[in-house]
Amino acid sequence: MDKIHINGISCQVHLGVPLQERKNPQEIILDLTLSLDLETAGRTDRVESTVDYQKIVEKVESTLSKGSFQLLEALAAEVCQTLLSDTRIQSAQVRARKFPEPLRNRIGYVEVEMTRSNE
Repeated sequence: MDKIHINGISCQVHLGVPLQERKNPQEIILDLTLSLDLETAGRTDRVESTVDYQKIVEKVESTLSKGSFQLLEALAAEVCQTLLSDTRIQSAQVRARKFPEPLRNRIGYVEVEMTRSNE
């Protein structure tokens, strides 16, 4: 299966278990891996034969701007669901990183990786 990787998407999201943590948006970083058939796109060199990277990023940003999440796991699941709404995408892998303030001096980040498919 062919893959498209879109890495380092920075978003501001209301996220965290304590209400105080969710009160203000915090930065998360997303890496996406989309599995889909890219044969026609490679042969024809036409954007209509693939997914538009800019539209994918905008769709993810829009989804996250409308929600509030307690868990990074729930956020990753929502992004997977959003990506799989495009039927050309057979599976989506999301890596979501957050930089929790209470642990800022002790760890670099927390990351959740989730893969979902339309199959």
